[in-house]
Amino acid sequence: MKKIVLVGFFCAVGLFTRASHIVGGEFEIKHLSGNNYRVNLILYFDKINGLAGAKDLSVVARIYRMHDNARMTDVFLPLTTEEEVSYTQPECSNGEIETLKLIYTTTIILPDNMYNHPQGYYLVWERCCRNYSITNIISQAPPTNDPLFPNAAGQTFYLEFPPVVKDGQPFINSTPRLFPPLNDYACPRKPYYTDFAGTDDDGDSLVYSLVTPLNTHSAVAIPAGGPGTRPYPLVKWQTGFSLNNILHGAPDLQISPDGFLTVTPTVQGLFVFAVKCEEFRDGVKIGEVRRDFQMLVVEACPVADPPQIVGRKKGATTFTTPNQPLNVSFANTVTDGDRCVQVRISDLDSEKIDDNFQEKVFIRVFPLNFKKSTRYLNELLPQVSNATLINGSTVDFEICFPQCPYLPDGNYQVGIIAYDDACSLPLSDTLTVNVFVQPPPNNKPTFTTANVNTTLNEGDPALTIPIQAIDADGDQLDVFVINDGFVLADVGMTLNLNTSPVGQLNGQLIWDTRCDVYDFTQKTNFNFKIITDDRDQCLFAYPDTLLITLNIILPGNSDPVIGSSLQTAGEKTIEVTRKIYEPLSFTVTGTDADNDLLTLSMYGLNFSPTEFGVSFAEVTNRGIVTSAFSWFPDCSTIDLDVKNQFDFRFIVVDNANKCRFYKADTLHVIVHVEPPDNTAPDLSVASTNPEITITNNSLTAILGNPITLTLSGYDAELAPSKDLLKLELIEQTGNVQPTGFQFQNTEGPSLLTASFTWEPDCSIFKNRVYENNYVFTFLLSDNRCFNTKTDTLELAVTIKDVDGSDSNFLPPNFFSPNNDGVNDFFAMMAWNETTNDFVNILPLDNCVGEFVSIRIYNRWGRQVFESTSRDFKWFGEGLPNGVYFYLVKYTHKEYRGSVTLRF
Repeated sequence: MKKIVLVGFFCAVGLFTRASHIVGGEFEIKHLSGNNYRVNLILYFDKINGLAGAKDLSVVARIYRMHDNARMTDVFLPLTTEEEVSYTQPECSNGEIETLKLIYTTTIILPDNMYNHPQGYYLVWERCCRNYSITNIISQAPPTNDPLFPNAAGQTFYLEFPPVVKDGQPFINSTPRLFPPLNDYACPRKPYYTDFAGTDDDGDSLVYSLVTPLNTHSAVAIPAGGPGTRPYPLVKWQTGFSLNNILHGAPDLQISPDGFLTVTPTVQGLFVFAVKCEEFRDGVKIGEVRRDFQMLVVEACPVADPPQIVGRKKGATTFTTPNQPLNVSFANTVTDGDRCVQVRISDLDSEKIDDNFQEKVFIRVFPLNFKKSTRYLNELLPQVSNATLINGSTVDFEICFPQCPYLPDGNYQVGIIAYDDACSLPLSDTLTVNVFVQPPPNNKPTFTTANVNTTLNEGDPALTIPIQAIDADGDQLDVFVINDGFVLADVGMTLNLNTSPVGQLNGQLIWDTRCDVYDFTQKTNFNFKIITDDRDQCLFAYPDTLLITLNIILPGNSDPVIGSSLQTAGEKTIEVTRKIYEPLSFTVTGTDADNDLLTLSMYGLNFSPTEFGVSFAEVTNRGIVTSAFSWFPDCSTIDLDVKNQFDFRFIVVDNANKCRFYKADTLHVIVHVEPPDNTAPDLSVASTNPEITITNNSLTAILGNPITLTLSGYDAELAPSKDLLKLELIEQTGNVQPTGFQFQNTEGPSLLTASFTWEPDCSIFKNRVYENNYVFTFLLSDNRCFNTKTDTLELAVTIKDVDGSDSNFLPPNFFSPNNDGVNDFFAMMAWNETTNDFVNILPLDNCVGEFVSIRIYNRWGRQVFESTSRDFKWFGEGLPNGVYFYLVKYTHKEYRGSVTLRF
């Protein structure tokens, strides 16, 4: 007995039991109204092998977007219907297969603003597990707590559907409804067949093919939902089986494009296969649904002989021999009761005791060389088309053909099939009948109007063409008009046709060729056909055609001409170069010899001129139009790193002439924009300390003398505005890294100044080196767009320690404090004739050493004077004449000497 498994879409489960129970299933989406749809999940459940807990009480479907697998929504579907799947021949059932059909249903809304992507959407649900006894795929029971068990086989139910809107208009669609599966089984070495052809409510084309069944991502009962994970995994075929060898059949399983399944199995077992049904509208695929099947092939099939059918024309005395075609012909004078054949059915099984000496038979008729909307020609069957044969008896049936043949020439071919009641599927025999039925007499309609081919000048008086056709039999006429892609009314044509009285066609075509009323700029040659056909008894198509060709000659019109003040020889493409801040101005002129109304305009190729500050006014005038182009390229609108070439398109159009010709002339002006001119800025430095001079950007300073400088930046650019200057200290080096100076980077227009100050102390000297050399590098830059210029100044600075040498240190050795104004005190001073003042003669303090004190002792060593001031004065008060000794103490050395005191 056969099991059929459908590929369905999504299921949600009430009791998540992992068990061997899935036979198959599929999804359906049916349009109800507006954006309302009904979603059905049809799931086929193995009643024999499935656990009760694996029968899901509800299903959660999930919709994803095809384009990027984005999750759209979940759809909850409760179980609503449960019914048994029947057999083709219930009496053949021995209980090998029992299948339940479970239907889960809900209604949903698919909003236009969500379901509008042209690539469509898909509905998917994963469920484990398939039966574990399947022959041709690997399907093993997964161990507990092993969701990634590689040999488990679940089923992914899958459906694709289109968007609900296309090109801004509603796109109404219901998915295919597949043929219900049957609980039939197959027998080795016996042909097996089933009609899988589904139906489509929208009349879309359905195409069927075999595919490898889909597996699930994991071996759990309900794999976790998440982001769309197309493509879904495939089941694994057992060794020796594949998509091209599904059942080891001879021939193997096949499906026709219109859905008829056939196979002749060779081995018994339980086999899984999948069928894909694709949905096409106007030649474009819009959807897809998958269904998996299970087919049971059993060895214990009864031995049966097929029936046998022979035939003869009614009234003939002999039947054909078995497998011999029957050829019959009938004149159109034969009555309905005589336009018939007789067939005789026999079956050897009616002579067998195992069949109780009886066999049930029936007949069907189907087309062979033509198509009908149904597979069988049930209208040809007699009122009774079945019988029971007993003890080798035969039965005769009479099949009569209609007066109107199925094909216009009267020749067609049908097959009359005799079926028996063999298990599991009826066996059959076919009688091919080649039929000729002479159609009833009929005269085709004819046009009495001759074909028309004429040419008019624009503005000629309206053309009137009478149109007439007749049918000699007086049949009602129908009329159709086919043209080469134009609307008659749009080009001044009026067609009036009347099909009364019966058997006649009368009318006229009127053509108004005024080009100021109708637009002939796109087309001046018009071809169309007027076709008439009669409603004869058989409604065969024997039309007559009237060919009409109409031409119009339009008046001449001069082309407009465009020019500019840039042109020298009438060239249509001009290239110019301008620097930023360099203006570009010219005029553009359009002329027309017919003095037609002209429009002059401009646009930028891949840019908007107004965004770049371009001025050009669109103008309209008759005969001549002129407009001025003006552009001042500016850094505020132009980034040369992004765009440095600008293609301006100027066009003068003449489309307001009488016949609305579109005439135009164009001028291309390509402007190459370069960086602006720029003069480099100038940077200088000056000392504001009069004791420090700068020569050739070099200065020397003695420690303790502050360095105070002014740096000045000057830029000569003034148009269209002053450049913004920036003054930076970019580097400072030395034998000892300089620290403690003060300088602030500065920005501003010319004249830009900045101060540099530095008052270093002894900490700048290292390793007993008391002269440091430094270089300070300053950078002055302007901001002239895309042409920045700079000036660099390197300032060499030398800082020396104070000279503390004592080579000229000669202390006085005599003083006489007698108030005579000469040598009245002892001090380390000398008279300076230049300044008329005393100057200190002690070695200067520096970073090597500093003055500490002076002490004076008498000849007995007693201290008589002490001072920590370099400018001390000792007057010898209260002391006797004599020689005294002094000690001058520095931090790093001492000076000793004597001085004579005499009053």
